[in-house]
Amino acid sequence: MSQTFKVALACYGMSGKIFHGPLISAQPHLTLAAIVQRSGTSALADYPNVKIVSEYQALLDDPDIHIVVVNTPNALHYPMARDALRAGKHVIVEKPFTTNTDEGHELIELAAQLGLMLTVFHNRRLQSGFNTVQPLLQQQTLGKLNTYALTIDRYRPQPSAKRWKEEPGPGAGLLYDLGSHLVDECLMLFGLPAAVYGDLRTERAGAKACDYFDVRLDYPNHKCLLKASMLAHEPAPAYVIHGDQGSYVKTIADVQESRLAAGIKPNRPNWADEEPHQWGFIHTAIGRETHPTVAGNYATFYDNVYRHLTQAEELIVKPEQALVVVGMMEVIERSAREQGVIKLL
Repeated sequence: MSQTFKVALACYGMSGKIFHGPLISAQPHLTLAAIVQRSGTSALADYPNVKIVSEYQALLDDPDIHIVVVNTPNALHYPMARDALRAGKHVIVEKPFTTNTDEGHELIELAAQLGLMLTVFHNRRLQSGFNTVQPLLQQQTLGKLNTYALTIDRYRPQPSAKRWKEEPGPGAGLLYDLGSHLVDECLMLFGLPAAVYGDLRTERAGAKACDYFDVRLDYPNHKCLLKASMLAHEPAPAYVIHGDQGSYVKTIADVQESRLAAGIKPNRPNWADEEPHQWGFIHTAIGRETHPTVAGNYATFYDNVYRHLTQAEELIVKPEQALVVVGMMEVIERSAREQGVIKLL
């Protein structure tokens, strides 16, 4: 009989409802067993058999819980992950891993000492955009790369009601919320840059934390341009990649979040496939043509978690990789404060 694991969510906000709940439920050997809701029991409408607890400590005290997903506000990632590890639980942390590198180092060392799994939900690695551009770069379809530009634009002129995202403090603001996705992608594709420049701004009326960033990562032969704004009526393409023999442009990065939000289950065949009108295009000297998307699949993350625990499969997201992302956040913030380029290599 296959081994099964009971999983608990540390909260049931957007990430729990849209991402983790459906993805855990799609893995046949994982059971969503408990959810922390400090007030109310709304999660029962989606998961009538789940146990609702009002305090996080109740998860840690429950011997039946094997895995805890720390999907709480960023500043709570470190203490809650630490406490879960100390309680003998395997831990999945939402991105960003922690709000500083010291916290991340401590968690990695603690997990290793206790022989427990520790991983981070850097789900952009499992998106169609990432899956599609990897072979383009490996096969040098565009020739010699010179520009790799990633953008996440939204129009949300009013600051979020989620105070932890909008109030100044460790891990707050758009850089940690969305920038960690873009930085992780570049690190996975290209490794550490030689130099970093960051411009962080607070643009919206009433906003108190970063709600715009413009980051440049300099590599020996190309640059990565990472941008995000909350005041973009007309969003820029998610991907703009230029080489000396062609360009690739893709309007959207992925469809999985919108599909999950619409209630489409991730265990349905081809659930994350894009429609042809959502594909990107390649423009070269011989013309411009659409380029089929390689579909992503967030469900792969929890499949990997299960196989790691039962078959020692290598984790898709190692905590050491997520720690480098946190370190890059610190460098970007330093660059913005000093208004200058920070050399790394």
